[in-house]
Amino acid sequence: MPTFLDAARGIGHEVVAVVGRDPGRAAAFAKAHGIAETHHIVEATAKATSSAGWVDAAYVATPHSAHRDATLALLEAGVPVLCEKPMAVNAGQVSEMVAAARATDTFLMEAMWTLHLPVHDEVRAWINGGRIGAPKLVEASFGFRTPYEPDSRLWSRDLAGGSLLDLGIYPLTLVDLVFGGPPDLVSAVAELSTEAVDAHLAMVLAYPGGGLARLGSAINTRMSAEARIVGESGTITIPAFWSAERAFLESPSDSEEVHRPHRVNGFEYQILEAARCLRAGLTESPVVGWAWSLRMAGLMDAIRAQIGVHYPADAEVS
Repeated sequence: MPTFLDAARGIGHEVVAVVGRDPGRAAAFAKAHGIAETHHIVEATAKATSSAGWVDAAYVATPHSAHRDATLALLEAGVPVLCEKPMAVNAGQVSEMVAAARATDTFLMEAMWTLHLPVHDEVRAWINGGRIGAPKLVEASFGFRTPYEPDSRLWSRDLAGGSLLDLGIYPLTLVDLVFGGPPDLVSAVAELSTEAVDAHLAMVLAYPGGGLARLGSAINTRMSAEARIVGESGTITIPAFWSAERAFLESPSDSEEVHRPHRVNGFEYQILEAARCLRAGLTESPVVGWAWSLRMAGLMDAIRAQIGVHYPADAEVS
């Protein structure tokens, strides 16, 4: 949340209120960051409904398990929403959120900030321009070691913890950027915690046309965040791919480096896109559209089914 706050302020936006489930924590955060108002979600939606123009949009950054309910309440109050990734715990919840955005004609976008980074615009251009030939393999992992705390958002089953939804979504996003659609085949194995969330996950995906991906995520193991996209005639390397500022292209006859430093910290690009969409009167972003969020949620549902990770919210899906 502080990272998002710094980005919003860094590009000239004003943050007017903090909305939280715990009034004490919300007030402490607001005081520490110079924000005037704090509210419970019920109070905030009531004020948004009765006070036109109070806020232009809201950023939902609760634990994954609360994304759906907070977003639905805001959309029903007519408040545009930028919802932290993953959009929700499962595809059923994402479908509910998209339906609410349609019904209320209100903007909704998943906050997958990686897709907005300028470096990835360059990577797309290299691939689309044939600079590495047809992509054949994507290798990407994202993991860190964090202490086992069963009640924390990363480890709690009730809070939809585990590595996939929090970190694995980033390599899945990168491979989706490269191949542009869903895989034909997914195979996943995982080390599960005592609470039955994925502590360490390995995935192999096969795509139409012969493309493959080897991906991983972990909350109990440090992993390199360098990604490689291997084509028939060249390779793209992206250090810290999820927050990238640099990328390197190498082939027998060609080489290039791009450096696109963040204006603030990288979160600003998704904020700029949300603001652009609101100015244009859009309810959906062409960069991270509803179909993308539904596809990603469905893919992660399929992976969780293979590794045996089930959340309380899954019982709601008929």
